[in-house]
Amino acid sequence: MGYSLLRQAKHTQGLALDGLREAALRETQRESANRQLRQARRQQTMSSIGSGAALGFAAGGPVGAVIGGVGGLVLGELF
Repeated sequence: MGYSLLRQAKHTQGLALDGLREAALRETQRESANRQLRQARRQQTMSSIGSGAALGFAAGGPVGAVIGGVGGLVLGELF
């Protein structure tokens, strides 16, 4: 009977360790996904600023580029 209890305890311990490994793996995957989302958002913001600046420059020269860049930033954050 004692042997059976020891075997059950080892089995339960193994299940607990497997659960902890899986939780750590999922946390690593979540952190990686969040890092990629932050990077994509940064790239999209920079793209919006660049597009706005290019349109502004085409319409109003250097001053228009600044205004267009700010407009691209604002619109990029809204949408």
